[in-house]
Amino acid sequence: MNVVIGGASGIGAAVSAVLPGRTLVADRVGGDVTCDLTDASSIRTLADQVDDLDLLVVTAGVSPAMADARTIFDVDLAGMDRVLSAFDHLVRPGVVAVCVASMAGHLGDWPEETIAALDDPLTSPDAGLTDDPGTAYLLAKLGVLRLIRRTAPSWGQRGARIVSVSPGVINTPMGQLELSDTEGTAAMAESCALGRMGRPEEVAAVIRFLCSDDASYITGTDILVDGGAVAIFG
Repeated sequence: MNVVIGGASGIGAAVSAVLPGRTLVADRVGGDVTCDLTDASSIRTLADQVDDLDLLVVTAGVSPAMADARTIFDVDLAGMDRVLSAFDHLVRPGVVAVCVASMAGHLGDWPEETIAALDDPLTSPDAGLTDDPGTAYLLAKLGVLRLIRRTAPSWGQRGARIVSVSPGVINTPMGQLELSDTEGTAAMAESCALGRMGRPEEVAAVIRFLCSDDASYITGTDILVDGGAVAIFG
């Protein structure tokens, strides 16, 4: 079985449409079942419905235009950790997880103590690092990249793979909200190497590849799908 968390719209819906086999779509609103990344019991209830996991794709998240700093840390970073913890007992040979991060995780130059504070998100979801939603988003997504790297060895010992994908500015409801709320988002989309926003189907195609046997030697790393934005701004 495939599970797509955040699969009711945007990138998640595009992924759900292209994965092979049976896909269970979970989302906070819509989808086949309800899943709230801030609620560990909600995630465990979802995991309990899965007998034989094949693919796990987590696209759910909030952006700076949608939430305050604490909520961003709690959903985007701690929420990802909660998902991986709840599904850990289902990891077996052949399982693949793809966690959607963001090119934001590749931006910024942070002190070592700040980076280290991201590595225990369940104990301190907001890490006490910032009250600014934009900064929180960058740090939370960096935390996701680090979480995937830390998780890969354990999964690899069980014959499973886990990777992250970092989209740039994508033409989704969330992307459009950021465009209308943050002037820099539009400038970044226009100034990336390809000079345009991405399409959710372009991100979904990369995720479909990473879930396939053609990507059987890829784990513990991040794939940028950002139109070359980090190449310019990073």
